[in-house]
Amino acid sequence: MENKRDLTKELLAGCFKELMLTTPFDKITIKMITDRAGLIRPTFYKHFQDKYEVLEWVFETEVAASVDLLITNHMELDAVVMLCRCLGRDRKFYRRAWEMEPGPNSFETILTRYVYQTFLKLADRFSVKTVDKVPVLTPEMISTYYTYGLVNVIRDWITSNLELTPEELAESYQYLLSHSVLDLIKNSN
Repeated sequence: MENKRDLTKELLAGCFKELMLTTPFDKITIKMITDRAGLIRPTFYKHFQDKYEVLEWVFETEVAASVDLLITNHMELDAVVMLCRCLGRDRKFYRRAWEMEPGPNSFETILTRYVYQTFLKLADRFSVKTVDKVPVLTPEMISTYYTYGLVNVIRDWITSNLELTPEELAESYQYLLSHSVLDLIKNSN
């Protein structure tokens, strides 16, 4: 029975993704999703509360699950590449998702929350504590800083026509992580 439930969720999510490629998120209705899937509305509500939950489920199953697996296996640097690969694989879909109105259920919020929680878990795993000389640099503050950097780099890549592969994007981000702004200025001269 669980397998049939998963297949129905995948069908609904797939139809939602197809619609996102041609229709703005705010114009997509539950009826449009169920009609495309050949299902009735009550079936949708057995699996999802609303279309925002479908978006989050797509992200969790198609992106976060792969990234989390690498992090669980202590492959943190590879996880950044995987995040970029998964988003890049469906770049048109995520570009459309980024066009959503900002808010508590927007794609940007979903990605930001996920990246922040991931950085917090890593800070805990590696026992990152408050920096002695700068007590405001708590694991939460550090996670916030790196979250906004990564999310903004990804947003610019997804929403623009920047011709970088996911690997090049991840490599650029990792370069920025390992160099201070002063290093970058010195190296640019």
